[in-house]
Amino acid sequence: MRLDKSMKLISLFGVVVAITAAAPSFERGEAGQVSKVLDGDSFVLDSGLEVRLAEVEAPRVRPGDIWGPRATQDLERLILGKKVELRYDGLRRDRRGRAIAHVFVPQGLGKEAVWVQSALLKNGLARVHTYADNRRAIGDLWQAEREARRAGRGVWTSGPYQVRFATPEALQGGINSFQLMEGKVEKASQRGKVIFLNFGTDEKTDVTAIVPETAFPRWRGGAQDLLALQGRTIRVRGYVRSSNGPSVWVDHPEQIEFIMAPAAPRQQASLKP
Repeated sequence: MRLDKSMKLISLFGVVVAITAAAPSFERGEAGQVSKVLDGDSFVLDSGLEVRLAEVEAPRVRPGDIWGPRATQDLERLILGKKVELRYDGLRRDRRGRAIAHVFVPQGLGKEAVWVQSALLKNGLARVHTYADNRRAIGDLWQAEREARRAGRGVWTSGPYQVRFATPEALQGGINSFQLMEGKVEKASQRGKVIFLNFGTDEKTDVTAIVPETAFPRWRGGAQDLLALQGRTIRVRGYVRSSNGPSVWVDHPEQIEFIMAPAAPRQQASLKP
């Protein structure tokens, strides 16, 4: 699915993300040698500290899916047995006690360190996945992901990982998984403490992005900015759940990208993970 040329990457409503900007500044963290790679986006240092790569999502290891093992192998190639340095740009520990960090591999005096997140994204073995408390590196990460998507690398050759249309048919088989979807917001409405962005006319079965009241202040114009999305074509990323049709919980602006051209026609065939 080639939709990149029509995409304008912005945070939302006046906050422009320059995708050619210099790498963001991070707070310095721990350093150590990688003793074990657990999967495509987590590993263990020789100190025993478990680390989860911030702002990216690698394919899970599951039966019948080649991409989980490939992502794990690529991360092993990049870091296993090597000294790495952790950098932080938000929440440092998750509820499991894992470090949530950007990871760099020093290359020697005078050489630029390898940014692991960027490398995985450029290889097409991860997708950008920000959180409300970890999202400052979004511009550079979007750029790396776009490079792989345009070149058709890694998971971008596989239907279950590509951008899907925001329809129940296209998201069939994608429930309870991380997805990128796009479509036109047919209706944006606030009911109580929630804003619903509906991608169809049937609110009981069509796809919906759900924004809680606690997230409104993260948009420059608050709730009005979200309601102004009605009629706009957008791309949303997040975990798809089943609640009156497929739905995605949206709690920060970086989950949404504007698509400048109209949404592509409805996808006919379902995609299985």
